[in-house]
Amino acid sequence: MTERPLSTWIDHLRGRLPVALGVALLGAVARLSTPPPPARTADAIAGMLGDAIGGAVSPDDFVWEERGGFLSDALLGRRVLFLGVPRPPGGEPAPDERGAGPAAGAGPAAGAGPAAGAGPAAGAGPAPDERGAGPAPDGRGAADLYRARVRLTRSGRPVSLGGVRNLTDTPLGDDRNLVARGRRVAVTTSAFGVVQGITLLDLGGGAPGPRPLGERLRAALDGWLETGSADGASRTEIVFDTPPASARLDLVDEGLVMALGPDAVPAALNAGTGEVDTGGRDPFGARAHHLPRRAPSFLELAGPSAGRLLGPGAAAAVERLALAAGRAAAGVRPAPAAAYLTHGAAAPEPAPEGWPSLWPPPQVEPAIQPPLPGEGGWVLVSPSLPRVLPGAEGDPQRPWSPFAATTLRPDPQREHVRVHLLAIDTRHVKFTLQAGFEAPRPTVGPHGTGRLPDAATLRGAIGLGVGARGPGAPPAGAGALGMVVGGRALVPPRDGAATIGVDLSGRPYFGAWPSGGDVARVPWALWQGPPAASPRDLRDGGGRGFPWALWQGPSLFEAASPASPAPALPALAGLPAERAPAGEALSPGDGDDLVVERSALCMTDRGFVIHAWSGAADAAAMRAALERARCLAGVSLGRAPDPLGVAFLSRREDGGLVAERLAPEMSLAPPAHVAAASPGPFLYFESRSTDGPPAPDLSLPGERVGWAADGGAQPPPAWSPAVYAASSVHLGAQVRLHAFAPDRFLFRLRAGSREISPRTAPKLDAEVPADERARVMAAIGVGTGRRRGPRGLAVGGTVGLRFRGEGGLLLVRGGRVEIRPAGGVEIGPGTDATELPLTADDGRLRPEAREIGTMRRRSAACALDDGTLLVATTTFDSDEATTEALLDLGCARVVALDRGAHRNAFVHRAAGDPALQPAYEETALFAVGLAMPGRARRLTEPARP
Repeated sequence: MTERPLSTWIDHLRGRLPVALGVALLGAVARLSTPPPPARTADAIAGMLGDAIGGAVSPDDFVWEERGGFLSDALLGRRVLFLGVPRPPGGEPAPDERGAGPAAGAGPAAGAGPAAGAGPAAGAGPAPDERGAGPAPDGRGAADLYRARVRLTRSGRPVSLGGVRNLTDTPLGDDRNLVARGRRVAVTTSAFGVVQGITLLDLGGGAPGPRPLGERLRAALDGWLETGSADGASRTEIVFDTPPASARLDLVDEGLVMALGPDAVPAALNAGTGEVDTGGRDPFGARAHHLPRRAPSFLELAGPSAGRLLGPGAAAAVERLALAAGRAAAGVRPAPAAAYLTHGAAAPEPAPEGWPSLWPPPQVEPAIQPPLPGEGGWVLVSPSLPRVLPGAEGDPQRPWSPFAATTLRPDPQREHVRVHLLAIDTRHVKFTLQAGFEAPRPTVGPHGTGRLPDAATLRGAIGLGVGARGPGAPPAGAGALGMVVGGRALVPPRDGAATIGVDLSGRPYFGAWPSGGDVARVPWALWQGPPAASPRDLRDGGGRGFPWALWQGPSLFEAASPASPAPALPALAGLPAERAPAGEALSPGDGDDLVVERSALCMTDRGFVIHAWSGAADAAAMRAALERARCLAGVSLGRAPDPLGVAFLSRREDGGLVAERLAPEMSLAPPAHVAAASPGPFLYFESRSTDGPPAPDLSLPGERVGWAADGGAQPPPAWSPAVYAASSVHLGAQVRLHAFAPDRFLFRLRAGSREISPRTAPKLDAEVPADERARVMAAIGVGTGRRRGPRGLAVGGTVGLRFRGEGGLLLVRGGRVEIRPAGGVEIGPGTDATELPLTADDGRLRPEAREIGTMRRRSAACALDDGTLLVATTTFDSDEATTEALLDLGCARVVALDRGAHRNAFVHRAAGDPALQPAYEETALFAVGLAMPGRARRLTEPARP
């Protein structure tokens, strides 16, 4: 090898010396221009932590974790836990309103106390922390628990900070009372003046047990993303049935010690058993819930990892690449046949002559000709598990299965795309929502349990997605998609978002969340307080008339018009002005063009629910399938990599759960894992009855009222009566009560033959339309007007007698009865209305009810929030007895059924005595029966003219 002369090396270095000196000078200038490391004081370190989160940290609200040695602290950094108040968007950090009592000390670096593990509060100050849990400022100035790494010099002076992680992320909750001991840390989360929950974290990750290498790698990556450490964190949450106003905490070797409420009620979480010990005194209903740790798939981790390292834009791109790679590896192929068993095409549900048969749904018109064998035709599902409804066998009036299935190819351009449709008869099935132990991440309070109930009525579960993705996805907090479970809002509902709501009876609702929150439909009031218990409280904002659970998805389907209008269910279709144009039926979302696994849930024009699932489809294909299935409104449940699909469930004799997916390729948790908690949200469904027909679909209020089906004819099906009767005693009078179930009747007001008619007034209809006469189930008399000053009357939008604007108004719109104060109501086309005496308003008796008159047959009526019509009849000298009877049943507004001439009241029933008449001398309210529809409804009422 030829050696290079030394002079050549010198010339080489001399030529590059100016460049090296320039780089060194720039480095020195850059280093000198940076701010110096903070001082070795608690205030300086708190300021450094606050700057890292863009907010504020109190000097008393951070605690150091155990040291890792000089080299580890200098090169990697020492971990620190702190309570930080993020700066509101566009504003300054909110002042710390939690008090300044001592808590976890600043640690050895600040010279203010020992490290974690050296005392009950891991620092100076009393134990337990005595700051309490006062009211949080509704999401402003509320703190979260953070974790970070701080590089330290040998003398303990901080050099730099990084690896910040938000461990609690409760934007609407205020985390406080930080206590730490060893690797364990606990905080309380307060909001709305009470403690919503207590969180205990084990930052050592717990003992997951032996796992395969790949699973350990995924768990480590997930732990790093969540906590900044490959060990992750094990989480235990304490929830309360009745939240205490305050809580104090202390960590001991045996577990977590608590003092709850102003009376400091003692309680302790046993570290060994994971149970809460209250010593027999448990006024707050405290219970512990341990959140399982799992190893997410690489597909689930791809997006978050890219987002953490490269930003949100990269997260969406990486997820799309991962999904595309998965599809390319598997190949786009038709979904295999479903796993369920069938017995041929479903026969229509038997119905009396002249009545429509509503189940199963009408055949779905194929989009591609010629159709495949059985495509679009419904078959009753008979899974291999027992799935027989009680009383169905041998009963020709009742279908033997509430589930029907079919397949459809909705896209003529891609014949390989198939969508599985499962129709659910909501007359037999009720729904409940459950949150997962990971998703959604609550904005305040504990996570969901992710567990199924221990109920013999359990029939299946439907997987729900975790919400929107990509750079446009809202973060956790006020902008996130909402979820309410059991009346508690894990994430508050978002205006305009696609929503599935479920009320206390298990009835599902579909539609966009109303802007501002329509209090007649939303669960907002139930979030902060328990449901009302008494009938009188039901009308004031609580109870079964309102959805008490909801889930919001990434996109909404609204049909431009019903594909096949059902004349028996006009109220379900709504008004055309409510619905979006056909071209905008599915709101755009991130990844709508991806051909991946997707699912959706919708309601049909008959009130049934249809679940749509495809192993490989884009959003447009799912929309087309919903349109062809005659859906009126629906919600996209998500797309891959969310676990989606339907699983039928039943219990073995030993009490264990058995699951069977509708199609084997559905990504919903496999049957072997059905007993485990779910990380994501889901919707489960149960039979509405175990030993007979389902409960009647009406309120039937009154604890001491013995309701029973009355002796008259009932609209079909025979197993679900629609008219109930009862008796009660008020003011010594025997009051006869009738309840007419909602959605089972179209009401028509018709003028009596003795009703006066001015010469210039148009003639009013006296009978119901000819095509409805055979289905009239009842006639309720409302009297006739006086010769002088008759009360207003309109039939079919035609005003026969002028309205005076006095008293109350019985209004019939869309076949549904409303009771309103007279005046200010426009009589639109097709509307029936009559003015009547208003005997109660706002739940209070009015003087008109006590006016003494002749002893005669009298009636009064009211309408409950769910549409139930109640009629009370008795013989008395005033309207007080009937009005009091209805007020006791929860009515808010009551009218006396007397137009002024003081005629005897009556309620005549079909197949009863006396017999129904086609027309009466008195003006009458006719109840035209409807075949019982499904129970699914729109989230908001149709707009009224």
